Amino acid sequence: MKITKGEYCQFNLKSKVELLKEFGQLEFERSFGSTEVRIFTIYDFYVEVIYNQMKEEIEKVEPVNFMDILRMYDNMTNEKNKNEEGG
Repeated sequence: MKITKGEYCQFNLKSKVELLKEFGQLEFERSFGSTEVRIFTIYDFYVEVIYNQMKEEIEKVEPVNFMDILRMYDNMTNEKNKNEEGG
């Protein structure tokens, strides 16, 4: 079974998670306070999963553009480095 990004978006949250468990590959994982962000590859696209540790629930499961993810992490890393350097 192979589906497109558009078809994946049509599934409900529970089904998206089940598809990731069965066919997805975890690529990146990062925590921000009480929020965990995980990036998976599935079929030919990337999916972002946002999990709230305080509520113990998945808040979002949506396909994302990989370049947008790289820019986001790069910006966050740059901000963290500035703060650590006192800038």
